[in-house]
Amino acid sequence: MKTKRLIVVAILLIAGSLSTELFAQDAIKALVQKCENMENVNVNIVRNRNKETRKVERTITSISFSNNEALVNEFIAAFNKDKEMTDQEIENRSNGKVNNIFYRFGNTSYSFTQGEEGSGSISIIERSDNKKDVE
Repeated sequence: MKTKRLIVVAILLIAGSLSTELFAQDAIKALVQKCENMENVNVNIVRNRNKETRKVERTITSISFSNNEALVNEFIAAFNKDKEMTDQEIENRSNGKVNNIFYRFGNTSYSFTQGEEGSGSISIIERSDNKKDVE
């Protein structure tokens, strides 16, 4: 009986941690998807594959835009909304203005840099579950 309870608790803990990672960056992911279809927003996606299995091991997405202060504010709001679920958080501010934000959620890292006059860039690195350290 105790063994069954321990197994159930272990399954619930694992499922909870997986679901937290899946839903942790919802606001950021939604905004990234919105950017992929916007005019005057550059999106670059690079996928690194394993030479033997041909499976994607790492995906790097870069988004850049200029003259769009509203989009800068949307990204800052999305990062703030998802802040509590991060595994690692680094923010750089100067004169009360956010310059850089870095968040890590499990195997996914997000970096946002605010430039001058409504410009910004976002880098997203997603690593596959089967390879923790990609060289």
